[in-house]
Amino acid sequence: MNHLMIIRFLIIAFALLFNSSASYSQLISDSFTFDGLNRTYAVYLPASYQQNEPSPLLLALHGYTQNGQSMMTFSDFNTIADTAGFVVVYPDGISNSWNVGFSGGSTADDVGFLLALVDTLHSRYNIDYERVYSTGFSNGGFMSYRLACEATDRIAAIAPVAGTMTSASLGFCQPSEKIPVLHIHGTSDFVVSYNGGFGNVSVDQVLELWNDFNNCPSTAVIEDLPDLVADGSTVQRFTWSPCDDGSEVMLLKILNGGHTWPGSTGVTGIGITNRDIVASSEIWNFVKQFSRPGTGVGTTEISQSDFKVFPNPLIDGKLHITLPESVRSGIINISDLSGRLVYSEQITKADKNLTLNMSQLKPGYYLIIVAGNSFSYKHKLVVH
Repeated sequence: MNHLMIIRFLIIAFALLFNSSASYSQLISDSFTFDGLNRTYAVYLPASYQQNEPSPLLLALHGYTQNGQSMMTFSDFNTIADTAGFVVVYPDGISNSWNVGFSGGSTADDVGFLLALVDTLHSRYNIDYERVYSTGFSNGGFMSYRLACEATDRIAAIAPVAGTMTSASLGFCQPSEKIPVLHIHGTSDFVVSYNGGFGNVSVDQVLELWNDFNNCPSTAVIEDLPDLVADGSTVQRFTWSPCDDGSEVMLLKILNGGHTWPGSTGVTGIGITNRDIVASSEIWNFVKQFSRPGTGVGTTEISQSDFKVFPNPLIDGKLHITLPESVRSGIINISDLSGRLVYSEQITKADKNLTLNMSQLKPGYYLIIVAGNSFSYKHKLVVH
C-alpha cells in the first residue's frame, strides 16, 4: 500500500510540475467587425509569451492578391518570434488588398482597422504599446508606409519589402514624429519598379522623403554584403545614421533581385529571390532597436468615475458610454464570458458620448473592454 501511494504521489507531483512549467506557442485565428466589415486575422503567441510581461507586436501585412496565411508561410516570422519573444499578427486585407490609394484597390479604412487591431490585441494580451512595428510585402509595404504617414504616434518603426509609396501619399505624408525606416527592394523588380513607374514612386524618392523628415546625414554608409549563395543577386546595405530622436533610415538594395521576399520559404513573387540575407531576420534585428517615446510603460487603469457605462443592467438594447476627455483614440470591445468577441468599435477624438445598439445581445453576462494608447478600462455588463 505504501509503495502504491508513493508511486501515485510521484505521478501527481510530476504532472503538477509539468503543467506549471510547460508553455506552448499558439496560433489563434479570429475576427471582429470594423466599419461594417468582418475583418479577419491570425495572431501568433510564441512559447515564451507571458501574460505578466509586455511583448512587442509586429504587424505583418501581405501583398496584393495574397492573405495573412501566405504572409505567415513565406516570411516565417513565427520561427523568429519563438526565439526573440515577440507577438506577430497576420491581418487580411479586404479582397486580398490594402487601401493605399490604388485605383481599383480596396477602399476600406485600413489605417483605422490596423490601429483597432492593435488595441484589440492589447485588450487581450500584454502588448507593449511602445514597441509596435509594421512590415509588409508589396501592397503590404505600401500600407506600412501609409501607417508611418498617418499613425506615427502608434508605430515605433517600419520595414517595407518590395513596396514604396504612391505619388499622392508621398505628397500628402505628414508624420507627427520621427520614425525609423528599413526598406528592402530588388533592382530588377518589374512589379513595383525600383526606379518608379505606374502607381509607385521610386525607392530613391521614398528614402529622400524619410531622410529629410528624420533629418538624417546626407551621405549613407555603404556596405557590400557577402555573396553567400550563387543565386544571381547580391546585396548592398545603405545606412543613414544618426538621425533626429534616435531614428535611422536603412536600405537593403538587392542587385538583380526580383519582386520577392529575400530568404523566403517557398516562392513569394516574380524574379530572383536573394538567399544571401533573410529579410525576416533583417527586419526584426532592425525594428527591435526602437521604441516609441512618451507613451509610458504599461497600461493605466482608468477609474470607474472617469468612465460611465449605463444603463447596467441593459434592458432596452441601447448602451451609453461616456469617455473622459483624455481619451483620444482606442477601441471598445465587448465579449461574452467564453471570450468570444460580439462587438467592436473604434474610438475617435470626437467620440466622447457613445450610444451603442446592443439589441443583438442575448440575456447574460458580458465584459466591456475599452483600450487605447497606454490606458484600459474593464467593466462587467448584464443584459436582461
